[in-house]
Amino acid sequence: NDTVMHLFLLFVLVNGELQSADMYFRSIDTCNYFANAMTRRKVAERPYVVAYCVPRLVDGSKIIPQIY
Repeated sequence: NDTVMHLFLLFVLVNGELQSADMYFRSIDTCNYFANAMTRRKVAERPYVVAYCVPRLVDGSKIIPQIY
């Protein structure tokens, strides 16, 4: 059963520390939508959030929870 696929992994950092790296998306557009939504804030607001998407070749049978 071949379940290896290309997906986009969303990384979320808060104040420079990795908070999340477990959300996979089939579409770069969907991944970027969530990355942008997490980083919208006024300049003076804290905490400082950085979110970005990285392509990954992964075994789809090992991704928990599901792929978004």
